[in-house]
Amino acid sequence: MDETDIGISLMLLNNSRTPYRVLAGRLKLSVNAVHKRIQAMMEAGIVRGFIARPNLFLAGALNVYIFGFARAEPLRELPSKLSKNDSVYWVAQAGSGYIYVGAYVRGLNELSSVSDFIRKTADMPNLTVGIIDFGVNIMYQPKDMMDTLDWQIISALSKDSRKSVADVAQELNTSVKTIRRHLNTMIKNSLIELSINWYPDASDDIISIFHTKLSMEAKVNSAELYKKYGPKLLYHLGFSNLPDEHILVTWTRTMKELKELKEKIENDLNFRAATMNILYTGDIFPTWVEALPPRMGWPTNPEK
Repeated sequence: MDETDIGISLMLLNNSRTPYRVLAGRLKLSVNAVHKRIQAMMEAGIVRGFIARPNLFLAGALNVYIFGFARAEPLRELPSKLSKNDSVYWVAQAGSGYIYVGAYVRGLNELSSVSDFIRKTADMPNLTVGIIDFGVNIMYQPKDMMDTLDWQIISALSKDSRKSVADVAQELNTSVKTIRRHLNTMIKNSLIELSINWYPDASDDIISIFHTKLSMEAKVNSAELYKKYGPKLLYHLGFSNLPDEHILVTWTRTMKELKELKEKIENDLNFRAATMNILYTGDIFPTWVEALPPRMGWPTNPEK
């Protein structure tokens, strides 16, 4: 991958229905060039599907990162074992047995049981649990904000979020105008997540995670960090329960670039400490979030 591929990927992670012409305009490329780059990433296994699902907050759920040294043997079998818990959506392995587990937890009352499962399965006696802070305080009331057709649209787009509105309308035996109105409303109200299954570790590039501790009274936000570190910063995570700890997930093409980035982060006055792990593998798994509508009583593929 290069910086342009990273830019395309990040935009599709944020909204996988972004038209190619919009991607092309933002990156000053031709539509054909954008299409070729996306096809190349799909063939390389970097992009493995365009997905849609209900917003995590519809269920009052939490997105958590659980990380630490795992002692389970063999480590190569650990991702499949952890995926047996339907809250686990991501497992990544770094050097020396350090692992990261992403989980969608059905509220604080379930956090303890999911953490205990990961601790026992991975043999992680000293794991850290971080509740990702997206700055969202509103818990949606889905019965007031969504109807059966909304769930049908999510289901129709779940495995191909770039499916045309016309195809969705034909599949659901509804007018194009109605489908477009419902979809636009869900997007506007953040009731639907449109993204991609992204495997940057499938490339020859280096994906690293920096664990940083804030300096006294320092405050950082994603916009400032993205401006400072440019395309090498894939995303920044803060934790509501760990206010001094921030994670920076980064991309570099060479070890020289990584060394330069490491020095830059270590010299950042906002951070009093920074440690780095290089990721080797990452796996994405389906979770209870994809099965949310039937659990809440809405059909996802009703007969017409």
